[in-house]
Amino acid sequence: MLQPFFVWKDKKLIRIDPVHVMFLKTEGNYTKIILSNETYFMVHASLSTVLKKMPEEMFIKTHRSWAASIFYIETIDRISLVICNNVIPIARQYYKTVLEQLNVIE
Repeated sequence: MLQPFFVWKDKKLIRIDPVHVMFLKTEGNYTKIILSNETYFMVHASLSTVLKKMPEEMFIKTHRSWAASIFYIETIDRISLVICNNVIPIARQYYKTVLEQLNVIE
């Protein structure tokens, strides 16, 4: 079982299971953590800091401002991937790494 992490909301710590995180998006000095029930949490931390708290084998950085859970990826092309009708960009320099982290059968 994966270790949960906690985020602050309304002066309380809320437990989040990593399996429920669909993707992460940076917005200024904050990172938005989007969950499978389409709720989200904003944390005052960089994407790199948040990714360090997540299971390494579960999340793929696709862009300097985006990361995605491999369990929610529906489709991938050269420039983007789709998670529940959300288009996540894939920067050119990350495309090869994204494919290497996936279990692709050719």
